[in-house]
Amino acid sequence: MSAAVLATAGFGLNSCDIDMLPLNEVVLENFWTNKDDVESVVNACYAAVQADDYVERLIVWGEDRSDNVTEGNSLSEDLKYLLKGSIKTTNQYCSWADFYVAINRCNTVLEYAPVVAQKDPNYTESDLRINIAECKFLRAYSYFTLVKSFKNVPFTMVASIDDTQEYRLPQTAGEQILDSLIEDLEGCKDFAPRKYPENEKLKNSGRVTRAAMYALLADIYLWRASDVNLSVDKQNELYKKSIECCDYVLAYKLQQYKDNSFVFMDDVKEKDIRQHIDKEVYNEYGYPLLAEETTVGQNEGGPKGYNMIFGSGGSFETIFEIRFKAGSSTTTNSALMDMYGSSSTNKVVANEKMITTKPENSNSYTDQKLFSVPSDYRSMAPFYYKADATDWTIYKYVVENNKAGDSREKFGSVGTAFTPGTAAQSTRSDNAPNWILYRLTEVMLMRAEAEIELANNMPAPVTEETTTEAKKNQHRSSTYVDGASLSTADDLCTDAFNLISAVYRRSNPVVKNQAKYAPTKPTTIDGFRKLLMNERRREFLFEGKRYFDLVRLSRREGNTRQFRDALSQKYGDAGAAVAMKMVQMDFMYLPVARSEMKVNPNLVQNQCYLDEEENIKN
Repeated sequence: MSAAVLATAGFGLNSCDIDMLPLNEVVLENFWTNKDDVESVVNACYAAVQADDYVERLIVWGEDRSDNVTEGNSLSEDLKYLLKGSIKTTNQYCSWADFYVAINRCNTVLEYAPVVAQKDPNYTESDLRINIAECKFLRAYSYFTLVKSFKNVPFTMVASIDDTQEYRLPQTAGEQILDSLIEDLEGCKDFAPRKYPENEKLKNSGRVTRAAMYALLADIYLWRASDVNLSVDKQNELYKKSIECCDYVLAYKLQQYKDNSFVFMDDVKEKDIRQHIDKEVYNEYGYPLLAEETTVGQNEGGPKGYNMIFGSGGSFETIFEIRFKAGSSTTTNSALMDMYGSSSTNKVVANEKMITTKPENSNSYTDQKLFSVPSDYRSMAPFYYKADATDWTIYKYVVENNKAGDSREKFGSVGTAFTPGTAAQSTRSDNAPNWILYRLTEVMLMRAEAEIELANNMPAPVTEETTTEAKKNQHRSSTYVDGASLSTADDLCTDAFNLISAVYRRSNPVVKNQAKYAPTKPTTIDGFRKLLMNERRREFLFEGKRYFDLVRLSRREGNTRQFRDALSQKYGDAGAAVAMKMVQMDFMYLPVARSEMKVNPNLVQNQCYLDEEENIKN
């Protein structure tokens, strides 16, 4: 890690004094004296993850590298090469600097907040615990993203505050980092508040809550378990921990629904959460998901749940999001708007291979295609599928009031027939969409994934021979159960199918009258895995999840076969050299930026990206 990054990280505060005095003097004598000082730096931690370069890398690393997107109309050469899988160590997107800015700000708060607690009686133990949880969440999420993107990275939990410290840290193995993050989060997961007071309702999705802590832990446990080199017993232990964390979040949201205690944003007229939930999904599967249609088959105004989640933000399903719009205060989310943007200025567009032929009303669901039936709102709301296939502009987040499915408009419709749009939708005027890190359906699908893999590791996993005809389309009752209470492979897979079906059904309300549009229960573990991966891809299109899903799958299998199957066509233009590298596991990770290699002799380059200069050096 470069000295320049660490020495300047964490102190982008609005104070002339901070720029005028030596760093040690500022930190130790003049700054850390009261509660307001701590809060100002905690706010700076949130501002660090809100920075354009931070958010842009969440999109580029997790989405742009995947098979969901292709070249748009206004992208740099660096992004063009990255989209082809041909990445040089000089590529700007290999820079991890902004993530270490966020990490060091968090490290700084964690070092000095306890000191302030001894000085200022107004800074209570409760305040301190909440700030610890917030900073440990943001730090862990930043490190987790670096591990998913680079594998091994420099790792420290010590604040960099003066010139006497050694900044040129070697890389730590990604697995070791994840183990440290798990231990760190487990020690403070209950420090965060369950919810904030009604007069601070924006914080329920824009600041770290207890549900957010558990969601992040579930994600890290799932990633850590997905390692072919671990023993089966260790994998099972980690999958069970992931399920337990998911259970906490799901039980909390279910209780919030039953108590009608969710606090809506000001722009929502109907404040009763029970009026917004898909009752068909809740009654059949037991999960309170926002409805796309109030009445099945009737759409006036576009998909309602979708617009609450990605349009106005702060929805019932949001666990944590990077907020750009807070009441009357708006910060432009340039990274997202420039990346997806309008049809003339976007950097990337949806991959046309996602829908190669228009879904027909006579079709039945199949996992051989991502969108095989005409009923799925996610085949129309997240991007523009134009009849002549000339426009694949991404709509998710960018369009605030999505009208897909509204029969009164020209933006297409789904249901018993799939009608492509004939007009483009307008982008949002505020340019300030929030960026969601975790939401309810992801927690549901994380639990489903952990259950499927846990079932696979059992002595008698689910096979076609052990699945009776009577059980093939069975899902469990609508009464909620904790995943941790399930003990057999069949029960785990049945619950996983229930979770996947609930997520799918919300986006396909016409399934109530057209059963053939719904997936049937798989009869093998591989069938469950395929259904799960397809549902994750549909549900989280353009949310920065897909590439990491492919990496996690490869880690679990110990090879890049499915990774190559997904990306070989997209990377085909880069030639034989990239095709040969795709066989190697390390190809999935980014190279260390050459600028970092030059200033830090302790760094080791990813072997898939050794160029002549670095080969000589090493």
